[in-house]
Amino acid sequence: MRLYTVHEMSGATANGDGLEFVHEGFSWTALLLGPLWLAYYRSWLAVAIYLVAALALLVVTWLAGLGPESGSVCFLAFQFLYAGEANEIRRWSLSRRGAREIAVASGRNLIEAERDFFRRWSGPSIVSTSTPVRTADHVATLPPLMPGAVWPRRPAGDDHGVLGLFPKAGG
Repeated sequence: MRLYTVHEMSGATANGDGLEFVHEGFSWTALLLGPLWLAYYRSWLAVAIYLVAALALLVVTWLAGLGPESGSVCFLAFQFLYAGEANEIRRWSLSRRGAREIAVASGRNLIEAERDFFRRWSGPSIVSTSTPVRTADHVATLPPLMPGAVWPRRPAGDDHGVLGLFPKAGG
């Protein structure tokens, strides 16, 4: 079974547009393609960080006087480290763009994971409007992140010291 995290962009529609499925674990494609994999997902800041880190590794191996074989081994280790964290870098990039992780789906492949997710999905949770919602005081408000989730509160005069679900102390 493969695990995928599901990320919802602001303005996601009920037909699934605006949802991103990100695989958990090592990325063989990122290992083989390097920064092109990040560019494919439009993670431009991550591409810049990758290139600066690769250049820094090149300079450090040159200053340390390592030969081309040792430098290649260091770069290969760097590439394996990057491929192990590539999907986490993608999650970070999505969160920087305003996406929110809403679920985890599983399946033998991406199609089964999507079926698993959409079987349970009740629709987008981030509502997108072209104009901000205004209250009576003309202050823009955002929709709730978890509609229907309300923490129970005690009435103001309820000070009998009962903890839990019992209706009275000692009950």
